[in-house]
Amino acid sequence: MLDQFAPFIQGFIRDVVDVKADGNCEYRSIAALLGMGEDSWPLVRNELIKELGRWLHEYMNLFCGTERFEQLNLSLLVDGFSKVYF
Repeated sequence: MLDQFAPFIQGFIRDVVDVKADGNCEYRSIAALLGMGEDSWPLVRNELIKELGRWLHEYMNLFCGTERFEQLNLSLLVDGFSKVYF
């Protein structure tokens, strides 16, 4: 799979994982590479929600207000799983 990447970047890639392509592949990849198993992808999303909450004001400043911040936060929610409160 490494040959799917441009040659100039291949030297920077330490590992490649083949995960289920279901719309959560980015989160599945992170979970797999952290040794959690790709089915732990909801935990990765949940940790990202916690991160947003810990740095709430900084992220709101980065996104120039609440609208984009809320969009990002809502995009990370997993039905019936993410019950994180700021």
